[in-house]
Amino acid sequence: MIFISQVSRAIGALTGLALGDAFGAPFEGGHAPEHTIHEPGYFGVNPVISSHFTDDTKQTLAITKSLLKCGSFDAIDALRALIEEYSHDPRFYGPTSGRVFSLIKNGCAPLEAAQILFTEGGHGRTNGSVMRGVPIGIFYPPEDVRSISLAASGITHFHPVACEASAVFNTVISCMVRGKHLSHAIDRAMETCEIAEVRKRIATPEKYPLNPSMDALDTLHASLSIALITDSFEDAVREAVMLGGDTDTIAALSGALKGAEYGREALPEEWLLKTEGINEIMSFARALWVLRKR
Repeated sequence: MIFISQVSRAIGALTGLALGDAFGAPFEGGHAPEHTIHEPGYFGVNPVISSHFTDDTKQTLAITKSLLKCGSFDAIDALRALIEEYSHDPRFYGPTSGRVFSLIKNGCAPLEAAQILFTEGGHGRTNGSVMRGVPIGIFYPPEDVRSISLAASGITHFHPVACEASAVFNTVISCMVRGKHLSHAIDRAMETCEIAEVRKRIATPEKYPLNPSMDALDTLHASLSIALITDSFEDAVREAVMLGGDTDTIAALSGALKGAEYGREALPEEWLLKTEGINEIMSFARALWVLRKR
């Protein structure tokens, strides 16, 4: 059995998310590829963004920077960081986050915007809060991560399913970077899950087809299922891309899970070399681990 240090798992999780995002980005919104994709390259329906991050990684970095700045999750500062990143490059952002940021820019109270969208139309079940939660899982221990995750989701995605999906994913990451096996981490997350729809899907994932939509529960189900059935980081992100649809997000989350499982050493060096800004990602991961809430 190979020993994998906890800091390596933390670096693997955050960096794996970024690599998965960049790998899946060219195929976002397209049909399932006809042939297996073996390495990053300039092909797909969005070839111009190959080897570059999308908002999955950028929102994740915004949350990371806020945690490092404040020393804990601060809803107002997190929103500030997210809106600042959105203002620099609004491409690829999903419908929920963009609408929340627009409401706030137009004078809505920052902590009320997401709730207004949910109350008025049931909006906010998309996967934006799930895809940016890895730093919360790294930073907070399993006993604390659920409550923080619910609060962090609620600043943009107030829908209960999105909040719960985010809490489940972040709990899994929190357990794994601290040395727990994937199946144990999922069991731990299920113990505190309070929404039957989420609990049922994750407890019996094999009973449901994988759906690469932007729905938070579909994304959680797909990424956890892929992580469970694959034996390497590369296989996981390839399987995510082969689903088509929201390939960047599912590949990002599948990559984060396998990075947490196998550590930074399992990430392919040639992919690291091809991906812009990856050294900064690893530095942020180390900083998160050093300052974590144990």
